[in-house]
Amino acid sequence: MRAGAFLYPWDVVGDPGAAARTAALGVRSVTLAAAYHSTRALTPRHPRHRVVTAGHAAVLYPPGDRWRGRALHPYPAGDWAPGDAYGEAADALAAAGLDVHSWVVLAHNSRLGADHPDTSVVNAYGDRYPWAPCVAQPATRAYLVDLAAEAAVRPGAHGTELESLGWYGLAHPHAHDKTAGVALGEAGQYLMSLCFCPSCRTGYGEHGLDADRLAHTVRAALAPVWRGAPEPEGWTGVAELLGEETAWATRAW
Repeated sequence: MRAGAFLYPWDVVGDPGAAARTAALGVRSVTLAAAYHSTRALTPRHPRHRVVTAGHAAVLYPPGDRWRGRALHPYPAGDWAPGDAYGEAADALAAAGLDVHSWVVLAHNSRLGADHPDTSVVNAYGDRYPWAPCVAQPATRAYLVDLAAEAAVRPGAHGTELESLGWYGLAHPHAHDKTAGVALGEAGQYLMSLCFCPSCRTGYGEHGLDADRLAHTVRAALAPVWRGAPEPEGWTGVAELLGEETAWATRAW
């Protein structure tokens, strides 16, 4: 069996003993964050800090020239991972005899959603999910593909872990979540995660659905749930709420 670990550059940079300590655990490889979303992380053994707050989604290395002049581009990290933090951490881990793989988070970026609202998933009520870029949009998809290509092949990387390649819905955490007032089940989460941005509306049409009618159906199906009524469970619940044919058409898209 081959043991591995997931680390952030800030776990290693500034801690001369981090790489050796990781190797001493019997770990043979480390998956190291190269592009990551905003987060708050504990660093219980670091000599300089205990909590690291990453303020926005960022690449943890200097972004390349391919982004010059492009509206959609990755953001460099702030003081939580300045400069080429990924490269510095990767070099230290490799020097300790560890194989380094890059860890790349793609379609989870609230900074992108704030700066470019049209890139976000839109639910049936017209609410945007700024943390969730819609992967159906050609410009967004091109940005994510190029980000994956750049971040995945950092110098010295032996492999890569790509995360969040699809749509993020309501369930995925966002800063200061206050969504527990109504306990949505799997069916409700599915309905609240359907996207109605222009690209997805076109996509529904390609599968025989009228997007306006679908949005109305979703809102009507959820109305009793917001009032506290029990919802049907699982995929059979989605089919019950939307109708079998409509439910499968949304899934096909």
